[in-house]
Order: sequence, then structure tokens, then C-alpha cells
Amino acid sequence: MVKFKALVFKNLPNAAHFNFCSQASEKILTAGEDVITALGTLPSQFVQWLTKETALMEWVNKSQLTVFIAEADSRMDRALISLKAQVHAHTFSSDQKIVKAAQHVDIMLKSYGKVYSKPYEEQTGDVRAILLQFTGEYAEDAAMLPGVPACISELQGAFTVFRELLQQRDTHSLLKPAEGFPAVRRGIEGVYRQIVTVVDAGVVLNVSPDFALLINSLNPEIERLNAEYHRAKRNIADAEPAPIPQQAYTGQPVTPMLEVLYVTSHDGTVKLQLGKDYNLSYRNNVDVGNAECTIHGKGHYMGSKTVTFIITRI
Repeated sequence: MVKFKALVFKNLPNAAHFNFCSQASEKILTAGEDVITALGTLPSQFVQWLTKETALMEWVNKSQLTVFIAEADSRMDRALISLKAQVHAHTFSSDQKIVKAAQHVDIMLKSYGKVYSKPYEEQTGDVRAILLQFTGEYAEDAAMLPGVPACISELQGAFTVFRELLQQRDTHSLLKPAEGFPAVRRGIEGVYRQIVTVVDAGVVLNVSPDFALLINSLNPEIERLNAEYHRAKRNIADAEPAPIPQQAYTGQPVTPMLEVLYVTSHDGTVKLQLGKDYNLSYRNNVDVGNAECTIHGKGHYMGSKTVTFIITRI
């Protein structure tokens, strides 16, 4: 008899959780009439919670603004540093008119100190003031300095992007959803479990084939998510370590490395990583004769497995 597969919600990252709930909502809302009747208000409750989760996902996506702002700030810093370096280099020119103009601009830039080390709001004010200076009192001086107008143009472009992103951030902060992911996930999962109970009961009672159709439409995705995100601990004793070749006697502990493979049903053969999936320990590994290397499971792997190798005088 067909039945809903149990989905391990706690293992799902927010994006996978949202994508599954969106898919489930679509299939529930388009289920047969008998299913919709049996579920009553549950589909509408599910949609209400999904709407809240949608708002949270939009918030998370927009929160990438933090990354974009940092990148724009770096671009602005580079432009300002380049501008200062270009101006300062011209103070060593053999052309006295260029030297005079460069010194004039150099003093102005130095008066603002280390702009790139200041908070975002102060940086915005300082860069805006510097750019205004280049459209006013320092315009002629800047025009005389080769390469400086291009630096100013780059600074203007970086500043424009930086300022716009800060404005988006300020607007975005006002739109933050009142409920966070934990509360919304609990709500939507609670309704989902009620839906599962009703639909599973409909199959048992043989009310309509539509109940089984709904289950079969979601079970493949549930199995995929469980396989991708639910990794139960595996026994390292089932691993297949490569044979360790004979080792030369040195009078010191011999600690050979070895390749450890693990065969899984859905991932195929996986090469395990030392330090992440397992650690090694050794026994009787100084004198000539049989020595032991024990593989200790770590992370998603438990237990241990011991292999032997030979130490010999070459």
C-alpha cells in the first residue's frame, strides 16, 4: 500500500526546504476533488505559511547586499588609493607646472586622512566632498595631471554604486519579516504533517485513487532530499583500504598513508579523506615484522578497522 515517505525536515537547508514546500503546495492545490474536500482548510493554511517562507527567502536573497556593499567599498578604496598614488607621483615630475598642480591636489587629498579606514557613512561623506572638489577649485589642476582624470572617473563610478547599495540596504532593513525561519518552518511543517496524516488515511480507507496519486507525485522528491541531506553514520569497518606495501625498517616509527574507499548505494565509490572521514593510529610499527594500522571513523563514519603491513630490512 502506497504511503508518504518520511521527510527528515531538520536536515534540509532553508533553500531546499522552501523548494520542497513550494512543490508540495502546487501538487496539493491541484489534487483531486476528494483530496481537497478531505483536507478542508489545511491547503489554505499551508499556503499562508508558504507565503511567509517566501518573504523570508526574498529577504535572504536581498541580504546579499552585505556582500555587494563590501565589494563596492573595496572598489572605491582601490580607486581612491590609485588616485592618491597617481597624484603623488606627479609631484616628482620635471615639469614645474605639473609639480605645482600635483602638490595642490596632494595636499587636499591628504587633508581627508585615511578615508578607506572610516565607517561607511563617513566614507560616503568624504568621497562626495572630494569629488565635489574636483568639479570646483581643483578641476584645472586635475586636468593637467596625466592619468588623474581617469582615476577620478573610476572613483565617481565606484562611489555611485556604493551609495546606491547603501540606500538599498537602508530600505531593505525596514522590510525584514517579523517571524524568523525557525518559527515559520515549524508552522509549515506542522500543517504538512497534518496533510500527510489525512492523505495516508485516505489511501487506507480507499476513498479515491487521487490520494495515492498525490503521494506518488511527492515521494520521489522526498527520497531524493533524504538521500542528499540525510547521511547516517556509516561503519568504517565496511571500508576498503588499499593494501600497504612493505615498509623499510628505519629504527623509527613507520607511519605509511593509505587510500580508503567506501562503496555506497547512491554515491558509488567514494574516496574518504584523512582528517575529515577518518584518522589513523599505528601499533608495533618500529621493529621488523608485522605492524598494524587502525582506521578510526570520523564525521559521518563510525567504528574502526585494522589492517596489517610488514616492516622489513631492505
